[in-house]
Amino acid sequence: MGLIELINWVELTLTRWMEMSWVGAWVIATIFHLLVYLIGGGIGLWLTRQVWPAMGLGQEIDQTPLKTEQLVSELKNGFVACFLMGWVSLSYRHLCDGVLPGDGLTVLWQLAAFVVFNNAYSYATHRLLHHRSLIRFHAVHHRSRRVTPFSSYSVHPIEALIIAATFPLFLLLIPMSLGMVALLHAFGMLYTVCIHCNYDVWPTLSDEHWFKKLINHPTYHRYHHTLGNVNFGFTNRVMDILFKTNKN
Repeated sequence: MGLIELINWVELTLTRWMEMSWVGAWVIATIFHLLVYLIGGGIGLWLTRQVWPAMGLGQEIDQTPLKTEQLVSELKNGFVACFLMGWVSLSYRHLCDGVLPGDGLTVLWQLAAFVVFNNAYSYATHRLLHHRSLIRFHAVHHRSRRVTPFSSYSVHPIEALIIAATFPLFLLLIPMSLGMVALLHAFGMLYTVCIHCNYDVWPTLSDEHWFKKLINHPTYHRYHHTLGNVNFGFTNRVMDILFKTNKN
């Protein structure tokens, strides 16, 4: 399949999803979320427990043995979260501006706007979830002190809805095509899986290296799970640095 054929197939698939009944669209959206979560988490677990150790590449961060019951609990919570996120994503059918993105310049400024919005929203809601009146919801996620790729969406239903609200709220401010939303949404889910993989691919790279100081990576995010009151950011450390919650 060539590039043009692939684009046409994506456009046709997204158009059909926009036009089908809400029940069918909910089922498809839930399957999409589950596939990204399960395939991403499965690949993450395979790489960090088998492939990379066999290659001598990197090392586990927290070497506490993984308990089967933790993994089962994470998967149950993750399934519920995907079910709810699939439901909320039905709003895209009314909020998105078309099926595929327009010109490249539009894509770039929409992407830049979303990166700013997403980092601010993720940081703000994450800190709010640590408030004493809301921590009981976020505590579900923090049961995974020794994180796994499937810890990524092991969250309380309330937190799942807060996460799912990211795109609808953004789309109310800046319309974006469904194709862009789907791509960014899948990337966000996979990035969340990555920062919960409990594996440092570059243990010899100093924490003071510009790359490690810039992004949120598994070692950085682990401090949040063990200490709780630091490193609230999602993809990078900008908000943590601004509000002095940054810890290497």
